[in-house]
Amino acid sequence: MNTADFIEAMRTEIKDQLREEILKDLQPELERMIYNNVFDFNEACRYLKVSESTLRRMVRDGEVPYFRQRGNLFFRQTALHESIIKKERSPTHD
Repeated sequence: MNTADFIEAMRTEIKDQLREEILKDLQPELERMIYNNVFDFNEACRYLKVSESTLRRMVRDGEVPYFRQRGNLFFRQTALHESIIKKERSPTHD
């Protein structure tokens, strides 16, 4: 290994370690911010990329988690994301 390769390997290792440390420090704050992100009905439609009638059906059928506040439906981003993950299929199961 020549000097240039050694320097590049060290640079890559330092970069990876810094990335891990930064993510470790930021992870709790990012999770808190995402958890606090609450969508109204129209925002949830855009997030899920579905029509209003589709989202109404999904709510009626219990396919997505939601909560009501003063008669309006609201959706927590993390809960919607988790419901999407549960519905995902691996390519080997199709």
